[in-house]
Amino acid sequence: MIKAGTTLQLEPIHNDNFDRYRCRVVELSEEGIYIDYPIHTKTEKAIFLIDGTQLKASFTINEQTVMMFETEVMGRKLSKIPMIHLHYPGDDGLVKIQRRQFVRVEANTDISLKINDRFYPTLTEDLSAGGCAVVVRKGMDVKSGAKLSTIIVLPMQTGECHYVEIEGKVIRVWEKDHKEIASIEFVHLTENQRQLILRYCFEKQLDLRKKGLLE
Repeated sequence: MIKAGTTLQLEPIHNDNFDRYRCRVVELSEEGIYIDYPIHTKTEKAIFLIDGTQLKASFTINEQTVMMFETEVMGRKLSKIPMIHLHYPGDDGLVKIQRRQFVRVEANTDISLKINDRFYPTLTEDLSAGGCAVVVRKGMDVKSGAKLSTIIVLPMQTGECHYVEIEGKVIRVWEKDHKEIASIEFVHLTENQRQLILRYCFEKQLDLRKKGLLE
């Protein structure tokens, strides 16, 4: 699926500064893929990646679909141009992201809803960078169209735990498996918040795929 000439977007997995790089696939082999030296998307300067650096990589298939995978710097190679050797998990290790809508994954993570100046702890049913579905617990006054604040707990595979506070709007409330569920749309999302949620969703997708629960 990936080929020489493909443009990759790279993000360090341990990435508190939300750095992003772009590069181009130069060669493919049974050992992995070889890229040219990445360029930082903000500074437009070449960056040096040390061996063992863990990254998320993504590339575009078409206007609507992006493929993502986890990778690691394996070494470097000097040919006509200096290249960096990256691990490639194969096509089976790719996760498909639909571009026209934020990827939504099933995830039960802690969330608090601020309603009428009071916080109500509950759990998400699913989550995306566009919104979430939450369990409506007894005593919560949640109605369609209501505006509220949310604090979402995002535990990452690295052991980090992020607390993200986002304004939201209730889209609808309905019944599911004898539970009351509310769909919340996020509003005024910052780029850093969006990246944290996308990273969390990506990690969840990989975990589900490893368990055989995701095609």
